[in-house]
Amino acid sequence: MSPYAQFNAVLAGFTVLIMYFLVTYVGPLLRSESSDYPFLLPIAAFLTSVGVYRFLTMGLRWLMERWEWLRELALGPDYLNGTWIGWFRGHSNEFRYMIEYFEQDLDTLVIRGFSFTSDKKQHANWHSTSYSIDSKTGKLRFTYDFNVFAQNKPTLGLNESLFHRKSKRHAPDRLHGLAQDLNDEARIAVQSLKVSNQLLTIEEALELAVNRFKNEAP
Repeated sequence: MSPYAQFNAVLAGFTVLIMYFLVTYVGPLLRSESSDYPFLLPIAAFLTSVGVYRFLTMGLRWLMERWEWLRELALGPDYLNGTWIGWFRGHSNEFRYMIEYFEQDLDTLVIRGFSFTSDKKQHANWHSTSYSIDSKTGKLRFTYDFNVFAQNKPTLGLNESLFHRKSKRHAPDRLHGLAQDLNDEARIAVQSLKVSNQLLTIEEALELAVNRFKNEAP
């Protein structure tokens, strides 16, 4: 079951629980007040359950935006939100530092990435256009728009990465995969490491990447 489906199942359970107490303790009062209009009771119950469900949904989503531990708990093994650093070598074997921001909630994931040369000059950026997470097999796949500063137009690409994790119950802390521009037959090996559940500044993330991967640079 996906995190989104699990979230809805939990909300449905809480809604049923709240409605049970309302029907048990408030229902008799409504029945006595609406004896002349018996059809009002089921209508009121329906509208109340919808309102309760919507209130719980909005409330929990609001809390998840502010409490990272709650978002991590809700997403479970699908949890990727935060700052990732990594490196790769381009088509001509040029070394590149890499920073990626994973911005995630229950039903969306946006990936924004930046690459830098070995002397920390920005080389390219990209952002995801679609994605799929399969925590059972431990795989992330996403397509992206790729903008290289030395080129005149963006290209489309596909990244397929495998999770490195403690177990199927845990979220990944590293990714190993291949990235490929759709107009290019060559594939680039990419590996990245999660350094924070928060979105660090580019300067902070780049400094971490340089300190972590400088021995991989030429």
